Amino acid sequence: MVSFNNNGSKTIKLTFKQILTNPFLFVSTGGGIGLVPFAPGTFGSGLGLCLYIFFSHFAFPNKNAVIIFIIMTLASLLVVHKSIEIMGNEDHKEIVIDEILAMMLVAHFIPPDPIWAIGAFCVFRFFDIAKPYPINLVDKNMKNSVGIILDDLIAAAYSIILIILLKYLLI
Repeated sequence: MVSFNNNGSKTIKLTFKQILTNPFLFVSTGGGIGLVPFAPGTFGSGLGLCLYIFFSHFAFPNKNAVIIFIIMTLASLLVVHKSIEIMGNEDHKEIVIDEILAMMLVAHFIPPDPIWAIGAFCVFRFFDIAKPYPINLVDKNMKNSVGIILDDLIAAAYSIILIILLKYLLI
């Protein structure tokens, strides 16, 4: 379904069939989790936390984490760019790869404890939703793949700083 947003540019309403047939849409929507009608970013963040736990325990050793994160970020920039070309040039709520990626980054800095995982998830969601400076500027002024990914990475950085401070004070 095609519609037009406030500034007159074309947007489309995605269907699960479209996501399954387009690899860029599949990845950018977290395998379709971005189609959840309420709080898709929260579900995307949850998927990111689950993926991190899986990869860190079963698939990849920590020594490769930086290289893997850089590759995932670069791939996400391309995937989001291609997805917004298809969907219309804006930050669509269906695009959740930015939350997935950022939550995976945050999870790398927590101790292996469910309480820390829940806390890190809540802290990241707070910063992602509240959008304190400079997240709000990036979100408002950069309506492209870089802006879509960058605002969540800044929210992740804020979350990591808070987590490191809490770890220092509590452990």
